[in-house]
Order: sequence, then C-alpha cells, then structure tokens
Amino acid sequence: MVAITYWGLISPKKLLTLVGHFCLCRRTMVNKIWWHEIKRKWSCLKSEVPHARLFSEPRWQDHVAVWYLIYRWLIFLSWISIIILSIFEVGSYEPQGNDQKWAIYLTNWDLVLGAAQAFLGCFLVSRRWKSQRESNYQPDNLVFGKLEKVYWFLFVATSSIAIGVTVSYWAAVYDPKIHHVDPLNILLHVCNSILMCLDVCITNIPFRLKHFWWSVAIVTLYAIFSLIYFFAGGLNKDGYDYIYKILDWKVPGRTLLVCLGGFVFVVAVHCLLCLFVKFKDRLHMKINEKRTDTSSRSDNQPPVAIKRIEIIV
Repeated sequence: MVAITYWGLISPKKLLTLVGHFCLCRRTMVNKIWWHEIKRKWSCLKSEVPHARLFSEPRWQDHVAVWYLIYRWLIFLSWISIIILSIFEVGSYEPQGNDQKWAIYLTNWDLVLGAAQAFLGCFLVSRRWKSQRESNYQPDNLVFGKLEKVYWFLFVATSSIAIGVTVSYWAAVYDPKIHHVDPLNILLHVCNSILMCLDVCITNIPFRLKHFWWSVAIVTLYAIFSLIYFFAGGLNKDGYDYIYKILDWKVPGRTLLVCLGGFVFVVAVHCLLCLFVKFKDRLHMKINEKRTDTSSRSDNQPPVAIKRIEIIV
C-alpha cells in the first residue's frame, strides 16, 4: 500500500494554527511600533523647552510695556494684602484669633503659593523691562533658567489649586450656621481664583497636559500634612481634632475618598485650563492672521488716481 502525501495541501487545524501565529506576530509588531511611537513622542515632549520670554511678556505683546509692569506689581500686592488681612482677620464679622494656626489651612497654603509665583513674575518682568531699555537688548537671547522653571511650576500648580480651593470650600466646607459671607471670606475663597484666572488670560505662560501632577503633588503633600497633624493631636481654630470636617481622619475611608476626589478634581481643572490656553493661543493666531491679510491687501492695492481740478477765474 502506497501512502501519498500532498505537500501543497494543509489540514484545517494546521491552517488555523498558522493564522493564529501570524495574527499574534502581527499584533506584537503593531504593539512594538505603537510603543516606539509613544516613546518617541514622549521624548520629544520632554525635550521641548519653552522660551524664556514667554514668562515675562503678556500674550498680546512681544515686549514689556509699562502697563504690564504695573499690572504684575498690582497682582503681587493683592496677594500680599490678602495674606495680611487673613492673618489679622481684617474684614471678618467674628474674628477667632489663634493666629498661630493660620498655616494649617489649605486656603492659606494657596495664598502663599499665589504670593510666591506673583513675586517671581514681578521679578522676571521687572528685570526684562530694565534690560529692554538697553540698545543691544535682544529678547531671543533670554535663557530659560531656574527662576523660570520655579515660576512655571508655581503658576501652573497655583492656578488649579486656587480654583479647587474655591469650589471645594463653597461646595463642601461652607456651613451657613458657622461661617459668614463677610469681606474676608470673599477675599480668601473667591478673589484667589479671580486673580489666577485673570493671570491665565493675560500672561503668556504655557500649560501642558503632562504637568497635571504638579498640583496633585501639592495637594498630596497637604493631605499627608493633615494626617500627621491629626496624629500629633493638633486642633483647628474651633477646637476640633481635624482641620476640615471633610478631612476627619477618624473616618479614614471617607477621608481617603475625599482626597481621591480632590486629586481627580485638580487634574480636571488643569485639563480645562490647558484647553482654555490652547483656545486663547488659537484666537491670538487668527487675529494676527487677519491683521497680516489686511496689511498685505493694503500694500498690494493700486494707488488711487487723484483727479486734478483746475479752477479758472
């Protein structure tokens, strides 16, 4: 009996096995390509360094005008004024004292961050305003140094935290039976967000999605501080063994959920700020394009013929 083998044919089982191996190999190759592409884009993002001039000029101008210098100092003085008023409780209907516990509240951490970033902004703008008055000044020669890095970090982080403090206070902390809507309360929990939103609109500081962890890091640091303060037996101004009622570590499960919600919220705020800054940049580009088109049309327009009128007397 002669057995004949057909090499050109293959059994269905082997065919399915071969197709499976082919799909797995193809999927592995595609995953590797995607991974290399993600790494390449991430490395490009890491290498992108903003120009130093962005941190010392307004969005709509490429130089430091007198109005912008005055504006930066007014913003800094506003933050300092709010801090002084909050320490001495000026504008409060019912001052509580206990100034030594001023630093335990997240609201006041936000004030310190706001004043710090505003001071660095004043310094950078004042330095550039003084330098641009020299004859050999070139803004493109500015160097992105440590001051710009710290200012960038503080500005981006404070923007999200300020809005987070305002929303969380009025949504979860404010109790009309205990708190009053007095001038000091408005300064602490409304004006902080107004100052940062105004700065985001006017300044030229870039926002990037990958920097969401900047604000999360500060909020995490505060959560750790509140936990240490609780175990150390610290009390708030009202004599309770927690700083905020929603951060009562006697109920750790609920408090951890509150912290997690705070992390998610500041990340969401950061994403919204990134979208707003991107929209602002596109609007600026469109306005510049319209100006360029208008100027080019006026330059290419043929001269208007002027008729000579002779008056014969």
